[in-house]
Amino acid sequence: MNKTIYVYPLIFLATLCSSSLVLPQEYNTFKTDYTTIHYLQDVQLNDFLWRIGRLRLGPTAEASLAKSRIDRIAEQVELTLDMYPENFHVDIFLCSGYKEGNIALYSDKTKSIKAFVDRVTDGVLAHEVAHAVIDAYFKTPPSYRIEEMLCQYVDAHLWQDYE
Repeated sequence: MNKTIYVYPLIFLATLCSSSLVLPQEYNTFKTDYTTIHYLQDVQLNDFLWRIGRLRLGPTAEASLAKSRIDRIAEQVELTLDMYPENFHVDIFLCSGYKEGNIALYSDKTKSIKAFVDRVTDGVLAHEVAHAVIDAYFKTPPSYRIEEMLCQYVDAHLWQDYE
């Protein structure tokens, strides 16, 4: 009987430490001045960079070009909104396998953006970055409807200065 008392906890611990348990995968990161991009596979980062800036990382591509493109979007959002929150930074988590719903979504709770690499565009990313900028800029954020109008404005006028 006493052996049984020790066996069950040992079985539990062995199961807990087993590599067969499904644990969250560790993300790779790609850091820019305004963002930290979290991704599981290199193909996700490459697809994301291609969709927002027609860039691919590889042996001949410079990471600085990709970082510049992402930061340029964030800077253009701040310029369009005329809002410059101090030490602005947002985490972006890349996902694959879009099926339906939001292509990207900013969470004010986690202060991060979730984006599907197979559908995101520079305009969609700018829209979500605008949510992050507004959230960081105001102590009390505007109503959802006002914030959404501002974000849609950013999406529509992102590169207006360049046309």
